[in-house]
Amino acid sequence: METTPPLPVGPGQRMLAAIVFTDVVSFSARMQEDETATLALLERDFALMRTLCEKHEGSVLKTTGDGLLLYFSSAVLAVTYAQKMQRYFAETARDQPGEDALVHRVGVHLGDVFVNNDDVMGDGVNIAARLQAEAEPGGICISQTVYDVVKNKVELEVVKLGPRELKNISDPMPIYRILLEPQKRSLSGAGQPARSFVPAAKPAEPTFSNTQKVMVIVVLVVVLGFGVQWILETHREHEAALLKSREEVAKLDAVLAATGGKLDQVPKQSVVPPPATPDTAKPEEYDFAEVIRRQPGEPNRAARSDEWVRQQAAQRMPALLVWLNTALERYGKDGPLVAHEKTGTITKEIRVFTSSDRKIYFAEGGAIRQRTWNNLSPATTGAIAVDAMEDAPGSLPPAVMEGAEAFAYYYELPVMKEELRKLRVRRTLQ
Repeated sequence: METTPPLPVGPGQRMLAAIVFTDVVSFSARMQEDETATLALLERDFALMRTLCEKHEGSVLKTTGDGLLLYFSSAVLAVTYAQKMQRYFAETARDQPGEDALVHRVGVHLGDVFVNNDDVMGDGVNIAARLQAEAEPGGICISQTVYDVVKNKVELEVVKLGPRELKNISDPMPIYRILLEPQKRSLSGAGQPARSFVPAAKPAEPTFSNTQKVMVIVVLVVVLGFGVQWILETHREHEAALLKSREEVAKLDAVLAATGGKLDQVPKQSVVPPPATPDTAKPEEYDFAEVIRRQPGEPNRAARSDEWVRQQAAQRMPALLVWLNTALERYGKDGPLVAHEKTGTITKEIRVFTSSDRKIYFAEGGAIRQRTWNNLSPATTGAIAVDAMEDAPGSLPPAVMEGAEAFAYYYELPVMKEELRKLRVRRTLQ
């Protein structure tokens, strides 16, 4: 069956996809009561679901008896589709007798799937099917992965159900139930709302006496004063750390000068020197994956002869690559990471995303090109890493920042070093 739009990869390949799985509530019982009428209702609902799917840039891959398996290129499109579908059926059911309406359940998951002709299979599909079984009649259940992607992009209110044991899935999975009618919901035994974009009724404005107002102002001033003091202290500590790092770099430069560039005489230290601009030549070849796989003492064609620097960098750069592969999974074809590679006065914009097969996809001039880390220059990889770290929610693991600084130092990327320095300052002051 032809899909609209076509799948981005061919048969026998894997990809990251948003899968929607639907099912009719009490379908077998309805068939026993009136088979002809039930099949007519199912065909009517399927026609609506297919039309709505095409409007949201999705593909109906196949029917599963009383349900559909649908593919979307992003979790945002998948969740938006599921909400509109269920709301439409709920509204039309109000004006119809019960025997003239079917009730559907929906599950949505974002995960790795295997493409076989016009079908997809794998854990991503299985989990979507299990989530559908957890949904209430007329409801939607989504996985933690989907919630993390759409929570700031789609208006919804959800209830976190917590980790659930899903059939044939090895580990318990946190799942969320989307509330389509929050004003009528009952949270008894269902958990607590995880996020709400639904406007609440405006409460009556409280009245305060003058004494209370003065007390509130005093408290705010005190809290603000402590906050400013904490920010200044944190900034001073960061500046002290930067000064100490620069002193260590100066010591290292002095040792190198004293040894006449004989790196085998440099004392072994426990950390990679902070970002600096060394005088040695750049590596002739870029092979990041090969560098991080090597063990200390093994020859390295791609690196300079500084065995100590190579060993220290090899210990720290893997944390950056592992984190970067995971971080880029947050970005899809419709919402790629926009990175900026600076070369002199020219800035090149890079739109990139990846999938769980660790392959990188670049959006260039309307085309999607697949790359690996070894296809990229160090400067390109560094630009992607910096912008991914800048865009990352929450705090960055220290090992990731150390890995990035080791990468910038190892491949002599002064622009990346400066961007990392600014990033440290911004993260500290947040």
